[in-house]
Amino acid sequence: MSRRLSTIEHLIDGSIVYAIRIEGRIDEARLRLALSRVQAKHPALRATLRSQRGGLHYVDDGAGAVPLRIQPLRGRDDAREEAQRELLRPYPEGQPQLRVVWLRGIERSELLFVASHRICDGMSLLIVARETLRALYDDAPLTPYSPISAADIVGDYRPAHPWRRRWLARAIGLLLRLLPPLAPPQNREHHLEWNAGAVLSSALRLRCKREGVSVHAALLVALDRALLAALGRDSLPAWIESPMDGRRGRIAALADDRLFYGGGGLKYRTGESPETDYWDQVRAAHRSLQEQIERETSEIPSRYHFCELIRPPAPSQLNALVRLGNSLGLNGSWNRFTLSNLGALELLDDQAPLRLDDFRLYVHSRTVRALGLIVYALHGQLRFYLMADEHCLNPDRLLALREALMAELREQLGQTERVAPMPAEAPALVG
Repeated sequence: MSRRLSTIEHLIDGSIVYAIRIEGRIDEARLRLALSRVQAKHPALRATLRSQRGGLHYVDDGAGAVPLRIQPLRGRDDAREEAQRELLRPYPEGQPQLRVVWLRGIERSELLFVASHRICDGMSLLIVARETLRALYDDAPLTPYSPISAADIVGDYRPAHPWRRRWLARAIGLLLRLLPPLAPPQNREHHLEWNAGAVLSSALRLRCKREGVSVHAALLVALDRALLAALGRDSLPAWIESPMDGRRGRIAALADDRLFYGGGGLKYRTGESPETDYWDQVRAAHRSLQEQIERETSEIPSRYHFCELIRPPAPSQLNALVRLGNSLGLNGSWNRFTLSNLGALELLDDQAPLRLDDFRLYVHSRTVRALGLIVYALHGQLRFYLMADEHCLNPDRLLALREALMAELREQLGQTERVAPMPAEAPALVG
């Protein structure tokens, strides 16, 4: 069975790499078996892309085994250098949209999980990594899922005026097909990685618990103030957008351990209350996020229904749309900044014969210019991955934004602990 890629799937072309450092011995045969078991569970890992009449199509169960490339581990920078190369490598037709690189040592290894954003978001790739690692020592069965489609997300939704929707979708489709064919953009991103330190991370969690707010809301307000301080009002993106996980019982078709490429989006208007008390602003942001989650959950079926009605043009014409948006996008990437939160990483349980030593992530967009911050917690410390296309922020402004964000957090928490940069202090460039 095959289906044509939707317009959304064309527009989210990019790669995600998770570099996971493991202490303990890994058996090659066991790793290949683990990947096979995880692939058998998730239809997205068994599908491949093929050029067919009418454009790119997903072909269910058309992919071979998940590619595993094995290299000797020589130094601590190997994973970062390998990740930069993997971000730019295409996904050949006939192969899965996931591949793994094993930098093999004797008692320490680096596993790089490389996936296309078209089949999974950041939370989905965590599911793949977690299930693969646990399958290295746990033989518990992984129950296979059947393929999921937009129709499953839409569910029982029916529009009040279906004919209006069809005509509007048809008009948008016709306009898209008037776009000239162009080559894809050549994006190049800078990024910075650092951790907040144990003291500040603990202080933030405790204060948020006392205030009855999420850590994400506190980071959202701190980021808003940091953007204004580092970029100025004239260059301030209008919105901070946070991806919403469609799992957690929000979309009936998505189990908590199911792969998917996206859900809803939560928006926060920037620069509106710089003089308001910080924690008052955090409480307001927390309430707004909760209200938006409820609204987004109810609106996602309608949105997917409408997007499926739009007939996608040729990929080269969508390239023209992306290039136009990139060139007109005021203040960064389409006038918005993305804040993603992966939460506390728990990839191995206490009974595992392996130990999670480190986790790094890397992102590259082949379409819309990247501009955002990804946050996660590892071993009790907050980690940050700040990325910006070279046309959105230069390295100096990227460093200024990092300093402004951490200064804001330290001020609000009464801390003096400085930023702990991870290796490669200068912004690294991908692309």
